[in-house]
Amino acid sequence: MATSETSGIVQTVIGEASRLRDFLSGLDAQTWAKDSTCEGWTNEDVVSHLAGNAGGWASNITRAVAGDAGPPEGQSFLAAGEKASHPTGPAARASRRESGTQILDAFIAGHDRLGKVLLDLTDEDLDKPCFHRRGALPIRGYLGIQLQELALHGWDVRSGLDSAAELWEGPLPALVDLAPRWLRTAFTPGLDLPTPVRYRFDVASPVTVHQDLLVNGDSYQAGPSGPEPADAVLRCNTGNYILLMYGRLQVERAVADGRLSIEGSQDQAKNFNAWFKGF
Repeated sequence: MATSETSGIVQTVIGEASRLRDFLSGLDAQTWAKDSTCEGWTNEDVVSHLAGNAGGWASNITRAVAGDAGPPEGQSFLAAGEKASHPTGPAARASRRESGTQILDAFIAGHDRLGKVLLDLTDEDLDKPCFHRRGALPIRGYLGIQLQELALHGWDVRSGLDSAAELWEGPLPALVDLAPRWLRTAFTPGLDLPTPVRYRFDVASPVTVHQDLLVNGDSYQAGPSGPEPADAVLRCNTGNYILLMYGRLQVERAVADGRLSIEGSQDQAKNFNAWFKGF
């Protein structure tokens, strides 16, 4: 059975899947076919992706508990420097047609199976290495990435139907902890910088974040905010901070929508999306 240490992340993952299931259960056929905010993906594509992944997550965790962190048959680790990406919308649709399964039923069944695996985890299991295509990582980190998938893709569906949709609060502490790892993956060198640019994030609630990102052009440094002056200070709530970090919000639109305020250089703030891109 899951102990006090494991119960937090396990219950958060299960809770996020349950909330998304309840939301999806209220959608009609016309809404399922609409575009999500994940470019090129319908709501059906997004949920099909999550449903298909759930079985893989359950299998990989089961193998990890048994001491196997290697790639499953037909998969491999990504080469150094290679960026993973989700399959295209057409690929997701083809996979769904092959399965012949109702999407919501598949989502529920997959996450019910995953939930049973998670509830059997112990504290000792959390440190066991588990396969992930970017490299083996402890099961605790693997669960964080599963939570990331559910939270961000769930928002992709909900925000396509309600432009004011926010991330649900439950996963925010875990997503804040995961953000530095995501930034390393998402950073895209490109713009020529004669001098470094310092972005400062001032996030008061519900999870406090005071962080600086110093972009040098072909690299960046992250750390707690200090006394140095920042080129652009970005203020928002924790959910919008996460959406910005993960490339779901464009700075200019987020300011117009009231999700974000900027102190300092507006132009430098807008450039943030050129450095850190979602995919």
